[in-house]
Amino acid sequence: MQGKEQKNTWQISIELASKKQFKDYKKKYPREYLSCFANLERLLEFLNQGVQGAFEIGFLGSEGENCWRIAQTKVQSAKETRLYIYVYSDENTIYVMGVGNKETQKKDIREIKEVIRKAFGTGRQ
Repeated sequence: MQGKEQKNTWQISIELASKKQFKDYKKKYPREYLSCFANLERLLEFLNQGVQGAFEIGFLGSEGENCWRIAQTKVQSAKETRLYIYVYSDENTIYVMGVGNKETQKKDIREIKEVIRKAFGTGRQ
C-alpha cells in the first residue's frame, strides 16, 4: 500500500525483554527463533523505507494496545512461534517483548501487556 514517506530511522530495543526467556526458547526451537528475528529485520527494513499509514505484512498481526506478534515463516514442521513486540512510533522504536508459542499465547500476551503498561503508562503509543 502507498503512504507518506518519512525520514526517521527506526530502531530495535531489547531493554524490556527477558533474556532468559529468549535464551531458553532459542535453545529449544532454534529454527523458529531465527525465522522470527529474520522477520523482525524485514519489518525494520520496511519501516526504514519511510512508509506510513495502513499496510499489511503476512507474518505480522495485532494483539491490541500496540502489541504485535511476528510469526515464523518458511520453517518446515515448525512449532508455531510468536515474537511479541511493542511499537512506539513517537520514538521510532520497536521494543522486543517476548517469545512464545500457541500454547502459551494468552499468558504471554497478558504478561507482555502488563510490562507495557508499567513501562510506558496508559495510553502511550
